[in-house]
Amino acid sequence: MKKGTVFFDYDGTLHNSMLTYGPAFREVYADLVKNGYLEYQELTDEEISHWLGWTVEDMWNTFAPDLPEPVWRKASMKIGRIMDERLESGNAGLFPGIKDVLIQLHDEGYELVFLSNCGKQYRDKHLSTFGIAQLFDAAYTAEEFNFIPKWQIYQKVKEHHPKPHVMIGDRFHDLEVATRAGIPSIGCAYGFGNPSELEAADIVVNNPQEIPAAVKQLIG
Repeated sequence: MKKGTVFFDYDGTLHNSMLTYGPAFREVYADLVKNGYLEYQELTDEEISHWLGWTVEDMWNTFAPDLPEPVWRKASMKIGRIMDERLESGNAGLFPGIKDVLIQLHDEGYELVFLSNCGKQYRDKHLSTFGIAQLFDAAYTAEEFNFIPKWQIYQKVKEHHPKPHVMIGDRFHDLEVATRAGIPSIGCAYGFGNPSELEAADIVVNNPQEIPAAVKQLIG
């Protein structure tokens, strides 16, 4: 019998997305500037990582609201291709210690669930590349739910997983899952959110190695 279910965000929680997203975003942004769609501005890694965890549509509508939809959709596809190339060439990685954390929680009897705003192909490639697919009892993507907010996806799937539940993530989208559902949450300060996004978390961890103890404290 499972002790409960641990819901994990992916990018910024398990996966250090800036290794792939940063270079991809910069290249596509430079193309948009070159073609006259955007005015150039110097973007820091922090400014780029801010968009990790957003759905594609929300990201572009906020970052560049005047950009025509066909243009930002094409730009998103190119970002995805570059990220895939970096993954396949070995230029991607989980945060240090994450795989060991997943193995520990799995072996201790928790059900692990992947819950991300990403697409299905992205999920499948990453879980396969990093050899962690077998550690998850379920892996949900926003694409499978027509890109509705993450908290709504949780509401649709929660009854399929043993209680109690805990949500782990680095962004406000993740903690919103917990606050709306009335379940505990763990905020990952090593990820890409700013400190104010993690204020709603029951526990904030500074590195992945702190996650198992936090899970045990919150759901036993």
